[in-house]
Amino acid sequence: MTATAVLAASVILVFAALSTFLITGEFQALLRHIPDQPSEDYKILVTLFGIAAATLTAVLGLLVALWTYRRSSKATRLAQRKQHTITILFETRLSEYFQRTNTQRKLAFPVDQDITLADWRAARTATGSSPQDEARAAALRDGADALQQMLNYYEFLAVGIAQQDLDKDLLKASIRGIMCNLVDDARIMIAELRQNDPKTMEHLVHLYEEWRRDDAINHNGEITERPIPRLPDPR
Repeated sequence: MTATAVLAASVILVFAALSTFLITGEFQALLRHIPDQPSEDYKILVTLFGIAAATLTAVLGLLVALWTYRRSSKATRLAQRKQHTITILFETRLSEYFQRTNTQRKLAFPVDQDITLADWRAARTATGSSPQDEARAAALRDGADALQQMLNYYEFLAVGIAQQDLDKDLLKASIRGIMCNLVDDARIMIAELRQNDPKTMEHLVHLYEEWRRDDAINHNGEITERPIPRLPDPR
């Protein structure tokens, strides 16, 4: 038997005992007024009172049990959601793959520099004519892929929040700053991608607009977490 079932059963038993105590007192008071030779109508009245008392006890006990179960189930779901969120954070952001991907992105697109769609496309198709140039071109290509993967990662988290699969408050406390800094750098690129398909990164965009701060500044004292621009439809 689960802890929830034990708790619900305990509440029912306590409530039933209390109800029985109160109802029995009323029933005994009624019995004292029963004449030695009660009429059939009186017998029926006493019987109906007993049935009503038992029914009321059962209904109230059931309602209390349902309330207890729902409250306990909600607490369990919240705990499971928080644990699921912590597990995802540990398995992704603290992983060697994520750290490497973040480093590749920063090598190609330094932090606090605006990234346009043209910049990303140029990095994605970069080539070099010499071994030294090719090494830089390879770093740009890796960085372009890394940027796309990181944006997709935060879009995944935003979807999880929207679907109530992940703990929103926990994620806000742990990733708000780094997520908003990344989106701020890529906000022009995101806006240009959304020109052709408004569904692109829609959950990330919504979460960014909710979490960003109008008074945010970076370590250089420059304004950051700026709104994602709304570009006109190219069609």
